[in-house]
Amino acid sequence: MSIDQNVSAPRGQQKVLDAWSKRLRGRTFITCEDIDIPAINRELAYVSVLGCEGGQFRFRLAGTGLQHIFGGEARGKSTAEIDACRGGAMWAELATRSMLREMPVSGMTRISDGMVHFWLRLPLSSDGIEADMVLCHDRYLPAEALADPEGAALRVDMSLRLDCGDLIAA
Repeated sequence: MSIDQNVSAPRGQQKVLDAWSKRLRGRTFITCEDIDIPAINRELAYVSVLGCEGGQFRFRLAGTGLQHIFGGEARGKSTAEIDACRGGAMWAELATRSMLREMPVSGMTRISDGMVHFWLRLPLSSDGIEADMVLCHDRYLPAEALADPEGAALRVDMSLRLDCGDLIAA
């Protein structure tokens, strides 16, 4: 696994960062209430919120686009309970860095199965006083995403849409 900061991320990740940045209002983090849902609505399937409890991160929310990577619903589970999160610096170490330093952290990780993980970690607060959570945006894309991250993200998005495939009546 390697982290590469020199590859451009899909535009959706920039939209999440921009929406977060616009809500800072002179602070170094936003609150849960500050999250601009309409501004990131097309990325919600890839957004999660990690709460830090006793030094361990637990999913408070995880988008549906992450379920196939996580093997099901992640809400309520710790990052240590999900195979895709274990051993990945972006889930524990870099989420902690974002939260404690109160600054965005992002990058791209090549995964051993050939997938590419574009990730973003943004400090978030439950009480407006201190950053105690992390707003995450994660896109797991096929290796060809390195040449065209936006195109790869669009193809994955289309594969998740129920209205784009043949539905079989129950």
